[in-house]
Amino acid sequence: MALRLEFPAARDGPFHPGGIERRLAAGERFSATLLANAGGGSWLSASAPTASGKTFLVLQWLIDQLSAGDTRVAVYLAPTRVLVSEIETTLQGLLGKTKRIEVSSLPLRDKYEAARAGGAQVILVSTQERLHLLANVLGDAFSIDLLIVDEAHKIEDSQRGVILQDAVERASRANSKLKVVFISPATQNPEALLTDAPDGVQTVAVDSDAPTVLQNLIVANQTPRKPKLWNLTVRQQGSTLPVGTLQLASTPAGLRKRLAFIAAAAGQRGGTLVYTNGAGESEDVADLVSQLLPQPGSIDPELAQLADLARKGVRPNFRLAPLVERGVAFHFGNMPSTRHRGASRDWPPKWTRAA
Repeated sequence: MALRLEFPAARDGPFHPGGIERRLAAGERFSATLLANAGGGSWLSASAPTASGKTFLVLQWLIDQLSAGDTRVAVYLAPTRVLVSEIETTLQGLLGKTKRIEVSSLPLRDKYEAARAGGAQVILVSTQERLHLLANVLGDAFSIDLLIVDEAHKIEDSQRGVILQDAVERASRANSKLKVVFISPATQNPEALLTDAPDGVQTVAVDSDAPTVLQNLIVANQTPRKPKLWNLTVRQQGSTLPVGTLQLASTPAGLRKRLAFIAAAAGQRGGTLVYTNGAGESEDVADLVSQLLPQPGSIDPELAQLADLARKGVRPNFRLAPLVERGVAFHFGNMPSTRHRGASRDWPPKWTRAA
């Protein structure tokens, strides 16, 4: 397989330096609007595209709120334990070695009481279920100053959405001055999340479809009458730019095989991250990709340990185990958190492909 790249001169459009500057300016406007309104509104709902940098921006703002001294106890709600672990690690990295602010994914009573008594301020990163457990333990003493709800659109979920909404309402009833920030990806009506705000509370909705990080969408189209050749085109804001041609090992039949063949060909000089629809499909695509790769001469020791952990921690025939030994992995939200962290942590240095 060969990857041939061509780069025609771009005179205008989003790929020209002027287009990049416009995109950066749009991202800066969203960031400035979000930070300005977060400082003033008691309840805020922010919506922006996935991978736009909004979560990182809110984490920085959260740390600033605690550094200013007005917030003693903050809670960051995430829908899954995997995301809880990721947010906790990010916050710890941003805070460094400071002892003034403590981050914990375990909503322990002693950490809460120490913060209330004037000790280290605390950021509790938790699922909605664990927040309810903390509230049950504390009883009437339960009160938090700042609540951030990530993936807030999941409040419409028929099962866990009820628990999430009840957690928000419970925190609001316990502290009438509670500041709440909802984060959701590309929601058309972020203001809908603010309808349950208490009377007299200022509400602000911030909506943007402008990415705050540079993003490129590469579209693969089959060359007419040549099923092994696929043209790659970058598409953005109505403009297109040809960037190269992929030559596949054989003719793929069906959507999953096309996705696997293209991913393997595009990533032959480095890692490829593949997004699929659902856990089962990610396993199938990862398996197909592994069949297109040459047999490794030896297994990386860390990947061998991860494969061993998968076999012992889940089941001996867990599908992930033989794949990681070949440098291919799949991961999704419902995967056991230890395996998910292992797959995510080693990406991209250890992985040839990931689905």
